[in-house]
Amino acid sequence: MALDRRPTIPPGSHRPWPEIRPEDVRAVSAVIEKGTLSGARLPAVVGLEKEWARRCGVPYCVATNSGTAALHCAVVAAGLEPGDEVIVPALTFAASAFAVAQHGAVPVFADVDPETFNLDPARVEERVGARTRAVMAVHLHGLPADMDELGAIARRHDLELIEDAAQAHGADYRGRPVGSLGDSAAFSLNATKGLVGGEGGLFVTADEERARAARRLCVFGEDVERRVGPGGVDYWSHGLGWNYRCAPMAAALARSQLRRLDETIARTRSSVEILERGLGEIRGVVPPRVPGDRTCVWHKYRVRLEPEALGWTGPPELLRDRVLAELQREGVAASLWQRVPLPAHPAFRRGRLRPWAPGEGDGDLPPLDAERFPVTRQVLATSFLLGSERHPICAQEPALMHAYVEATAKVLERLGRAVS
Repeated sequence: MALDRRPTIPPGSHRPWPEIRPEDVRAVSAVIEKGTLSGARLPAVVGLEKEWARRCGVPYCVATNSGTAALHCAVVAAGLEPGDEVIVPALTFAASAFAVAQHGAVPVFADVDPETFNLDPARVEERVGARTRAVMAVHLHGLPADMDELGAIARRHDLELIEDAAQAHGADYRGRPVGSLGDSAAFSLNATKGLVGGEGGLFVTADEERARAARRLCVFGEDVERRVGPGGVDYWSHGLGWNYRCAPMAAALARSQLRRLDETIARTRSSVEILERGLGEIRGVVPPRVPGDRTCVWHKYRVRLEPEALGWTGPPELLRDRVLAELQREGVAASLWQRVPLPAHPAFRRGRLRPWAPGEGDGDLPPLDAERFPVTRQVLATSFLLGSERHPICAQEPALMHAYVEATAKVLERLGRAVS
């Protein structure tokens, strides 16, 4: 008799993200119907800034056209100069470091904690040098970093503390919302995030001067509140600036989605509770850990494998990829996000950060020292994500997570028979 290899999860079982409801369409349509689709300080943008500042518990928010732009605002608002160094985790998205390099500053990478995947404060302390001016704490996967410990380091060495909260909308740390924990913070409104604008970003701070610096950076160095005179627009650039303005359609969509952010977070946490209970009973599987003093919004759900417990003696990456492929065959929206430490990318190995040039190859790059960033390397070699950008955990009904647990148990049982 032939084996039944029907997938645990039938095709079409997943809900796509972002979820666009009729009220979202109406909000965007209202902006389009008004006809003012570009410019500074438009009503939809100002409204989003006020609402997000209130949500973060800070007085100032500047909406931008991307999360990367919001991070650049944080770097500029910190008063950094070319050549200054900023400590960045080795496990994060490239934008965390690129926002530093865009201003002529230098990202210096530090390893992460093996359980939270966030900056390890002990490794940060080791990387502080004479040119260090800031620490960028990335709240990876929606879990706040160790902000009290990082804050103590920042105060001890007179450093700026920047929050990269691109994945952490609605998380909190010791009773305080992310965005209010450092000198400034940046969020993303990309379509993959928990708060969706399509594209866009949000810079927040409690400091008026930092807010002014960020707003000038977004509009060609100008103070937009003073731009209109009796003869029309009065352009007056105080310094170098970009066009980082947030589109009003994106702001309108984000405002509409913000009204149900708590609903999304609650559904996600219900799903994660099912995963934690079920996966915790499967030998060789380590669910992500959340310290008791903070909450996670689970932008990504990273599962680690224990090769020894599974009887695996080969390369851990091979085990990871085999389990990943088998889960996908079972209908699970499993995926990878980052395969190597960020400093292994060619952009950070050319001797100096600069744009890629046409015709330039990667074959002459110096190798990355295999002994550097051992925790980041181990985490990436032994882990994968449950959920994908199109079908993340936050979009799914909690009941589907029971099938995720069943599929994981089935895959690892087959693997155990194969290696025994």
